[in-house]
Amino acid sequence: MSGRGGAKPSASLVGWVFLAGYRAEGFTIRWRRGDRVAYVLSGHRVGDHGMTDILGTIHVLPAGWTDLAEIRRLGQRWARG
Repeated sequence: MSGRGGAKPSASLVGWVFLAGYRAEGFTIRWRRGDRVAYVLSGHRVGDHGMTDILGTIHVLPAGWTDLAEIRRLGQRWARG
């Protein structure tokens, strides 16, 4: 599959979603294309490439790209436990 202009999509694309309302500080879901899990990080970590304060992981499909709405739904489901 090729992206715009025939170029292949980057394997290092990262999706970020911050969700408020879980504990006081909220949490951030971070998922890189090809990873088998999305990482749940405490607080607002959008764009922070440090992997500190990992609260948990969410299993995702490694193929393809999940849009931000899907990442948000996964995070909300994780928070409900």
